[in-house]
Amino acid sequence: MDDLARLITRVMDEKGWTLTTLARRSSLSTSTLHSWKNGDRATGSRGPSPDKLRQLAAGAELPVATVFEAAGRHVPDAIDDEEERRFLHMYRALDGKDRRVVEATMQAMRERQKSTP
Repeated sequence: MDDLARLITRVMDEKGWTLTTLARRSSLSTSTLHSWKNGDRATGSRGPSPDKLRQLAAGAELPVATVFEAAGRHVPDAIDDEEERRFLHMYRALDGKDRRVVEATMQAMRERQKSTP
């Protein structure tokens, strides 16, 4: 399994892309990819954000799971449009206090996943 730096290098080698090309295709800055390629994953306190990893996956034409695994992050399950619609419908029906409870619960779950290899 690649780590993030090796994955970026492999994608560039296999596709014949420069770092600038990969950055442009991923809508990420060249400096961000450069730091990841050099093994500095300290973008934020826990490494690259899930959104940036998704951008890299899309730009590199790789499965999201491959990029998340390379970054040492929890691989999120896919969510289909209907599931997302149902969740948002329920969330919107909550009052502000209950929304804060849901958000705090979800944040705690994310933190747990970040700390679990």
